[in-house]
Amino acid sequence: MHLPSPQAVVFDMDGLLLDTERVYFEGFRTALAALGLPQDDDLFRRLVGTNRVLGRRLLTEGLSGRVTLEEFDAVWDDEIAKRLADSIPVKPGARAVAEHLRERGIPYIIATSTQTEKAHLHLDRAGLSALFQDVVGGDQVSASKPAPDIYLYATARLGHDPATCVAFEDSPNGVRAAHAAGLITVQVPDIVAPDAELRALGHYIASDIIAGAREVGLMVNQG
Repeated sequence: MHLPSPQAVVFDMDGLLLDTERVYFEGFRTALAALGLPQDDDLFRRLVGTNRVLGRRLLTEGLSGRVTLEEFDAVWDDEIAKRLADSIPVKPGARAVAEHLRERGIPYIIATSTQTEKAHLHLDRAGLSALFQDVVGGDQVSASKPAPDIYLYATARLGHDPATCVAFEDSPNGVRAAHAAGLITVQVPDIVAPDAELRALGHYIASDIIAGAREVGLMVNQG
């Protein structure tokens, strides 16, 4: 496939740069157990890649009145806070790709469903704030992923046509958002694997972020 030379890059954050989705998942399962609720992995998967407003609506529906959203959030938030109290793990290759882009002068930005202030806090706790200073959070757009809004806004901030930008995502919702916005889309699956419907979009699927960067010509294969 012939690709235009990538002019800019848009990164998702949770599950792509930060190894946080597994932490959220573990906390989610622990919270369900603590509240005497049955495990519901499918509900968690529906939450991945959504912003706070949509996520709370989906969670409220999933809880079906067995406990209130506030009761569940209190336990889940506490579980996450305990797991992320000291540091936040970084995904393999995330730092190397960002450093490579910076050295080459290729602009990049984060487009995350997480609220902007919280995203900056997590990047700081992960030791990545110096590398990732430009962030578009889910609170800066009205429609959550899988709507394309956050990617259209991010590429406008970068000053580049979406068709010349590469998006790195892990979740199906994120992939659909980037694809709908017209970006060259690379998926590095984390919690949720791409199904046949998602694969039909024809986007790139890579084992890690460095492999994905090589696929689209942002990094050169060694040897």
